[in-house]
Amino acid sequence: MNRLKTIVAGVLGIAATGFADDGLDKAKELTPADVSQIRTQLPGVVLRPAPHVPPLGDASQWYPLRDVELLYDRPVDAGKTATLAMKPTTRKPGHPVGSRGGGWMMTVSDGATRYLSERKGEGVVIPTEVAVADGLLIRLNPPEPLVLEGIESGKTASREITVKIYDVGDPSVVTHSGKVTCTWRDLGGWRVKTPMGEHDTRLVCVSYSGSVGPASVSAQKYMFLEQGVGPVAFSDAREISAFLFYNNDADHGGILRHRSDVDAASSAGKSKQ
Repeated sequence: MNRLKTIVAGVLGIAATGFADDGLDKAKELTPADVSQIRTQLPGVVLRPAPHVPPLGDASQWYPLRDVELLYDRPVDAGKTATLAMKPTTRKPGHPVGSRGGGWMMTVSDGATRYLSERKGEGVVIPTEVAVADGLLIRLNPPEPLVLEGIESGKTASREITVKIYDVGDPSVVTHSGKVTCTWRDLGGWRVKTPMGEHDTRLVCVSYSGSVGPASVSAQKYMFLEQGVGPVAFSDAREISAFLFYNNDADHGGILRHRSDVDAASSAGKSKQ
């Protein structure tokens, strides 16, 4: 029994030391609430600060638009996974009918399809989403950035986004409308660990506040972004539109397990170095 107590105490001591050594408590950019949420929703992911990781300049480097499927483990929901599948579109939305190429769409695990575009000086943005299962079309004006360019470490940037939701069966009908304020914070560079290896990342927190129709939106998510890959870990996969339909506190986080694109093997090898 004494030996069992010693083993348990040792394990708990290692766990406590691991948390202390990850550097989250010492980062001036993070609040105690940030530290608590990251450790709770992404346990064991953060290894240490990585001050050499550059800030978010060119968003396309941090959220590449390429033909790829990313598979994530759910950190606090054993056995479950989440996917983000990026595919090129035949026509770029907003361009003349009959034109070819240049557009991108992302399908997420809940079946929603987000149309993406890259805007210089802004980032990779979502102007439109189709909530397939609900038969709704969501327009965001200005578009919601997946990655907002040009935020300095420790700084914030806010944007008020007008949301209009239409019935796919009759796009002239606005079913709901409202406004949501998004606030982005750059929380510095961090070395993190996933089943694919170790990664040098930039941590971003996005907070949401507002209301659309009957839904009140108050939430935040954390993303660890790796150059050339995109999100390798996140506390929540939802964007504005998803908060409108899934009003609960369930965990939606993910830790990268697999990439389907041709660069995955070489990238994983580099990340372990």
